[in-house]
Amino acid sequence: MKGLSENKESHLVPGRECGECTACCVVLLIDDEHFKKPADQVCANLMEKGGCKIYCNRPSVCQDWYCAWRFMAQLDESWRPDRSGILVRSDENGIIFQPIRDPKVVLTNERAIELIAGGVAQGIPMSMSIPTRKGFRSYGMSINEPLEDAVQSRSLVVIQDKMVELIEFSSAQNTTLIPIIARDCK
Repeated sequence: MKGLSENKESHLVPGRECGECTACCVVLLIDDEHFKKPADQVCANLMEKGGCKIYCNRPSVCQDWYCAWRFMAQLDESWRPDRSGILVRSDENGIIFQPIRDPKVVLTNERAIELIAGGVAQGIPMSMSIPTRKGFRSYGMSINEPLEDAVQSRSLVVIQDKMVELIEFSSAQNTTLIPIIARDCK
């Protein structure tokens, strides 16, 4: 990956824009000293038809963050979060798959399995963040070790079955309540 330029965008895939996708403005928890937004709640600055009311003055946490679709050239147009139903993101621990639609549908389709299994096979740390109950935090889990045998089987059905098992396990977990945070980021 290229180093960041002063405009912090040299690592992005040229010509790839968020367009109508606003997944990060809804799904992500933002707990920055200058900006707070609960996970799975629409940002107060998101306009009805998309876009940010304070785009030119948005907090640095919003200026500096991009989903993996914006910088991973191997993810084609169908991987834009609003199209795929998955917000793919990365952090220091690897790649995270965060479904924004039904996890059993979006994380078990052939395209998603190909990406997830390929990462597991290559030893890239992979995890998923699965919703539990409305108003509660998602459950995050590493999926490399639990998927290893299924991936080695090279069987789509076996991998899909294991993913469903992991999704069901994750969605049944007791997680903490998402705190209500004032929705003003000015």
